[in-house]
Amino acid sequence: MTKLIVNADDFGLSEAVNYGIISAYKNGIVRSTTIMAGMPAFEHAVELLKENKGLGCGVHMTLSLNKPVLNYHKTIVDENGNFYRRITNELVEEKFDLDEVYEEFCSQINKVINSGVKIDHLDSHHHVHTLSSLKPVIEKIVEKYQLPIRGGFEYDINYDKVIPMTESFYNENVTEDYFEKFIDEFKKQDVIDVMCHPAFIDEYLVNSTSYAMQRMKEYSILTSKKVKEFLRENNIELTNYNRL
Repeated sequence: MTKLIVNADDFGLSEAVNYGIISAYKNGIVRSTTIMAGMPAFEHAVELLKENKGLGCGVHMTLSLNKPVLNYHKTIVDENGNFYRRITNELVEEKFDLDEVYEEFCSQINKVINSGVKIDHLDSHHHVHTLSSLKPVIEKIVEKYQLPIRGGFEYDINYDKVIPMTESFYNENVTEDYFEKFIDEFKKQDVIDVMCHPAFIDEYLVNSTSYAMQRMKEYSILTSKKVKEFLRENNIELTNYNRL
């Protein structure tokens, strides 16, 4: 039986995002989420987790939205103290001090832990942890925290807690028959992380990302009774990282 981790990214981004994720957990197939320590609705997200203890939660390490948790960085922020919006290997190699990246990621993870959240895995916003230029940072992170981490790496990593993932549930692939189309891909794995972004909509979300309105469509599919029945009929077990 394939174990499917439907992981909702961006928990903490805004209150509407938080409410959408919680509803997709209560009424749909989401069983896991990843929280962003430096976002405006972080504390709101933490409170919701206390009320929904069955929802697994990891840390969505962030390097490309809003401001860092630490306020003294020199190389990983622009002239306004904000993260660069698009992180590439070229940008990292040209500008970034990797010690700053490591310190920032550790601070984000520690902030979540210190808030009382029992974290069960790691991933990152815009998949920055998979960039080959950040390999030295991620190797130190997994050695320090010993948590499962979402896969999709550009590089080889000697770590036995990498979980296969798919980012196919996104944009034009967000359709009513998505799970039917990709069921064979899921069944090739013992466990697979399906990245998703369910949300309700508010002003902050619309102003912070171009991928906003599509999140309501994701929400509708992830809470569809037809989808839940299809997965059950195909012996797909919904789970989270904490239960692996």
